Amino acid sequence: MTERPELQRLARGGLGGLLAAVVSSLGGLVFIAIITHNYSRSAAGEVFTLTSLFLIALAVATLGSDTGVVRFVALKRELAPEQVGAVMASILLPVLGLSSLLAATLVWALPGLLADTSYAGQVDQARLLAVFLPVAAVSNLTLAATRGFGSVRQTIMIESLLRQGLQPILALIVALLSADSYWLVAAWIVPYAVSAAGGLWAYRGICRRNEIPAWVSPRAGSAAGVAEEVWRFNAPRSITQIAQMSIRRADIPIVSAIAGKEAAAIYTAASRFVASGLQGIKGIQQMVGPQLARLVAVGDSAQAGTTLRAATTWNVLLAWPIYLSCAALPGLVMALFDSAQYDYSPGEIVVVILAIGMLIGTAAGPVDIALLMLGRSVQSLRNNMAALLTNLVLNFALIPVWGIAGAAFAWAVSILVSNALPTWQIRPQLGWTSDRRTAVAAVVALGTFGVIPLTTGAVTDSLWWQLGSVLVAGLAYAGLVYANRRVLLIDELVAGLRRRR
Repeated sequence: MTERPELQRLARGGLGGLLAAVVSSLGGLVFIAIITHNYSRSAAGEVFTLTSLFLIALAVATLGSDTGVVRFVALKRELAPEQVGAVMASILLPVLGLSSLLAATLVWALPGLLADTSYAGQVDQARLLAVFLPVAAVSNLTLAATRGFGSVRQTIMIESLLRQGLQPILALIVALLSADSYWLVAAWIVPYAVSAAGGLWAYRGICRRNEIPAWVSPRAGSAAGVAEEVWRFNAPRSITQIAQMSIRRADIPIVSAIAGKEAAAIYTAASRFVASGLQGIKGIQQMVGPQLARLVAVGDSAQAGTTLRAATTWNVLLAWPIYLSCAALPGLVMALFDSAQYDYSPGEIVVVILAIGMLIGTAAGPVDIALLMLGRSVQSLRNNMAALLTNLVLNFALIPVWGIAGAAFAWAVSILVSNALPTWQIRPQLGWTSDRRTAVAAVVALGTFGVIPLTTGAVTDSLWWQLGSVLVAGLAYAGLVYANRRVLLIDELVAGLRRRR
């Protein structure tokens, strides 16, 4: 029977990615907390807005090709390993050219673009971010290539431990020196140079170990043919990536423009904490993509569907405790960012709305990744454009009326749209993404992290009692998961961990 080995393969990658996710989440949250505790809400809003705009620009510069790298490296190493280098060359060279051109254009144009805005004083920060666009693009694509080989170890070490670990360390140094926001931006962007160098080194090393050419090989055949195949998939994906990043990040600049920089700081602290729960499932999502691509390539749709449903079950197991706790105890979440000078409690409503949206979104599973691995990048584009349009319309309609709660509601609705459409579209080939196992995982989470923290929050405002209720829920949850370990495929998770060791 092939089901158990395939799930163990997914578990090994997912558990490795979970370590990366924990470090990434902590690094991002600590970075935000350092800023909210040491700088005014206005200064924090400036930094959060600029970094969000950078990530949208990075999505434009990379042409959405990181998913294409994962897909085609995973496919070629199985079917035509001599073409892996041609895949990387056909993607990396155009991205480097575009990102360099975009960086040069922004460095020249930003003083004029920001002259008559509230961000006129942040021209130097914005130009610094622009210079690093090609560097960040190299980091993303080379690490995506290593995941295409079926390994998340390089992503853990380079992206999570080095880049996202360095960012809060450098930010703390900047805060202790009482430096201005320019140096906060530098603390956030400079670690990308470390991850770019590390990504190149890791990609070349993994190619050498597998005896696969890292760049174009004479044995690869027509490099133009490889490039045409790759960009037929990547072309619609580039717009999709921009849409996805805009859904996740455009709300911060919109809040800043409509409701002000201080509102943007509060919204960022609340929304980024809830979004950090996605990191808990990122490891499994990073591995399910190349595994689905490999299974689809060899025509095993049944096993691909089984793998997808297992990933959805583990998504719920990892993410629902986080989101249920956030929804039940939003005050405990926002207390992490409060200080004697700056109050972030207005963000509690954002935490509740987004947590509920994320509960539904994670229960759908990695459906967009599954759609892409089936080669249907045009459908993915349409879905994400529909979600982006929903997000933008609701943001501009609701923020003037509801403030940051309107932005949260807009994002939550777009999450529902972006998950419902691909769930229906992949059903004929892979079946439904959820099954009885997913339902059991959801019930176990609701019975512990749903009931215990919610009851405690209704009885007392004490943050210590609320924190204690989360710990009690965690113990009860662990017991129930163990009791249902066979249904929840915990044996496969454990076996994957043992084989990794």
